[in-house]
Amino acid sequence: MADDESKKLAAHKQVAPSNTARESYGVPLPYAILAMGTVLFAFYYVIQLVRQDHLEPGLGPRFSVSLEEPSTSNVPPPARSTSRASLRIAIAPVISPEKSIEIYKDLAHHLAAQLDREAVVLQRATYAEINELVRSRQCDIALVCTYPFVRGEQDFGMEVLAVPQVKGVVTYHSLIIVPKSSQAESLLDLRGKRFAGADIMSNSGWLYPATWLQTRGEDPDAFFSEVLVAGSHDRSIQAVLSGYVDGAAVDSLVYDTIAEEDPSVVTRTRVILKSPPFGMPPIVVHPRMVPELKTELRDALLDMDEDPEGKRIISAIGIDEFVVAADSIYDSVRRAAKLWESRQ
Repeated sequence: MADDESKKLAAHKQVAPSNTARESYGVPLPYAILAMGTVLFAFYYVIQLVRQDHLEPGLGPRFSVSLEEPSTSNVPPPARSTSRASLRIAIAPVISPEKSIEIYKDLAHHLAAQLDREAVVLQRATYAEINELVRSRQCDIALVCTYPFVRGEQDFGMEVLAVPQVKGVVTYHSLIIVPKSSQAESLLDLRGKRFAGADIMSNSGWLYPATWLQTRGEDPDAFFSEVLVAGSHDRSIQAVLSGYVDGAAVDSLVYDTIAEEDPSVVTRTRVILKSPPFGMPPIVVHPRMVPELKTELRDALLDMDEDPEGKRIISAIGIDEFVVAADSIYDSVRRAAKLWESRQ
């Protein structure tokens, strides 16, 4: 009997540690398992909820844009999305990005509103990257510089949608500027000096001075001691004002605008060379844009000066109106591009 009682006591002692562990958190084991299962299910549900494929209205960003090519499927989009379609507008860095947003945001939103769309402004660091957005159809419309338009036209058929008219004309100039104290009287006087331009694909910031030198038997790649790619025309102007460079090629529209804001710019710099007129930087689209959308966009641009709000917006950025200009206004840049790109 004593042996039997000892065995029972030993068996009881073997089970006791397990009971102690089970009760150590004050929760019976079955309830703990049930609670853990509930937590795991809730976590799984949340993960599924926030996945893009299961996104519920109100949980995602207010405006979302896909940079992928539109689907060719005839299946209609899910009914859960009630947001308007987007209008992706790319802005070349003719001026610095922070100023571009300030200047063009109202234009972008007004244009999108005319098509009952949400405006999405896209910016990139270089002119080439903006061209790529148009080429790959990752934007719907773009404001580009003149030389990038010519390159885009050559590369994939980029099309001009409309051209801004400023002070009654659809042309602008490249200006070669130097500090007021500079002894330079010609671009040739900047041999061996530091020079600035907005972008290597800028017509006014590089193509014009480069081909000007070419036609005079000079090698633009070796003419200057250093060429600063400033990233925008206002930065090129600032580089001259600060004395960081000895000269720069800038867009006359940007120079005039900055001079209006700060008249000291005119007293602190000199223009030593002014180009012939070039076709104004255009608003462009991909050649395979849906024809109906292309027509709507062009009409919205051409009608802006007839709408009170539209007129206020374009007047604030120095534009009289948007027009359809003769294609020939870009011929001089086409010739310059051919000359520059044919060099050995």
